[in-house]
Amino acid sequence: LTYPDRAASDFDRLDFFTHAASLTFEKPDVSRFRNLSLAFEAIRQGGNMPCILNAANEVVVQGFLQNRISFLRMSDVIERTMQHTPYIAKPVYDDYVQTDAEARRMACEYMA
Repeated sequence: LTYPDRAASDFDRLDFFTHAASLTFEKPDVSRFRNLSLAFEAIRQGGNMPCILNAANEVVVQGFLQNRISFLRMSDVIERTMQHTPYIAKPVYDDYVQTDAEARRMACEYMA
């Protein structure tokens, strides 16, 4: 949160080995947490899809912070942007730059 600096803290460092017996992990509920499901889908597809997801996510988070979109609509805009931004299976650098710009434009349009 404070990158590249480190925030001062009065808490001891968390030692996972000390707490290992009390830690439990569950499979994430991707139907309840749609953005996680969308992230898994972007990873599965590969290519420029993670770039599309990231650009759309940044747009909707900014929109949410500015009260321009509700929390529950954020996933809808990201998903729609992923569905309509051109997919490139083997992108090169310029494809990523163009993809980022196009996904941001589309997310803004869908957010309106």
